[in-house]
Amino acid sequence: MTSPTSGGRISGAPEIGTTLTLRVATPVGSISVVGELVDADEARWSIRRRDGSLTLVEVSSIEAQRVVPPGRSQVATPLEVEQVAALGWRAVDTARLGDWLLRASGGFTSRANSVLAIGDPGRPLDEALASVKAWYADRHLPANIQVPEGAGNDGLAEQLRDRGWQVSPGVHVMTGEIAHSLRALPAPAYEVRIEAEPDDAWMGCYARVGNEVSAVARQLLTNHPAAIFASIRERDEVVAIARSAIDGKWAGLFAVEVMPDHRRRGLGAVVSVGALREAARRGARRSYLQCSIDNTAAVELYTRLNLKVHHNYVYYAAPD
Repeated sequence: MTSPTSGGRISGAPEIGTTLTLRVATPVGSISVVGELVDADEARWSIRRRDGSLTLVEVSSIEAQRVVPPGRSQVATPLEVEQVAALGWRAVDTARLGDWLLRASGGFTSRANSVLAIGDPGRPLDEALASVKAWYADRHLPANIQVPEGAGNDGLAEQLRDRGWQVSPGVHVMTGEIAHSLRALPAPAYEVRIEAEPDDAWMGCYARVGNEVSAVARQLLTNHPAAIFASIRERDEVVAIARSAIDGKWAGLFAVEVMPDHRRRGLGAVVSVGALREAARRGARRSYLQCSIDNTAAVELYTRLNLKVHHNYVYYAAPD
C-alpha cells in the first residue's frame, strides 16, 4: 500500500471509478475496505464494495491505500470485445467486406442487421458504402452501420455524417469479472432455471415485454453452440428471463427481461447473475453486455453487479 501522507493519514482522492484497497483505523483496530470509489470530498470517501453495498470512509481514518489494477474485462480493447460480442449474438446471414462484418437477420434487432465497422473495409469508403447498401437492398433491409469507439475505425463517424448518414442514440458496452458479479449477489432469493433452449414459456415472456418472437427471432436466439437460457418461474408463469452465450473466457448477457407486474423485486439482477453463474460453471470468467445509454435503471443495475462501461457505440442509417 502507499505510505500515509502528513499526519499519518491519506489526503487527496483518486479518480472516481478507481478500485481501491484501504486500510482503515477503527476503535477495535484496522480493517480492510475493498471496492470502487464512487464519490469523494475532503472529509469522506464513498466506496462501493464488491457485494454492492456502500461504505462511507472518513478520510482521517485512512491509514493506507492501494489502487487495484483493472481486470482483464476492462483492459481488453474495444476491438476484442466487439469481436466477441458479434459471436454472442450471431446473425443468421453474414458476409465480409474487408474487416467489416455485414449481418442480416430478417430485421430482428439492430445488432444482427447492421455492419460491424471495425478495422478497414479494404476499399475506398464510398465504394464500401455502395457495396453495403447493395447487400442490404438485396435482403430488403435498410443499411445501418454500427460504429464502436476505438475499434480501428478512426474518422469513420465523421465521414458518415458528412455523407448524410443519420446517427442513433448511443449504447454502452459494459464489462466485468464474473466472480465480482457473483459476489454482488451471493445468495439469490429465487430459484433460477437453466435450459439449453428457450421453451414456449420463456419465449412468451420475451414476447409480452414487446419483443418479436418470429421464426427468425428464435433462430437467432438459439444460433450459438453454448447458449444458456435462464428464467425465474412462479407457478406456471415465467416472470424473468436472461440469455448468456459463452465464447472462450467471455460470456455475453442478452435478453434480460422482467414481466411488468413483477418489476422492482430484484428479479432482473437475480436472473442475470443466475445466467452468469452457469456461464462461470462452464469456464467463463469475464462478461459483457450492451445497454442503451438512456436506460439509466439498467445501467445502475449492472453497475451494482460490478460491471463498468467499457466503451460506447452508435448506429448510422443510410440516407433515403
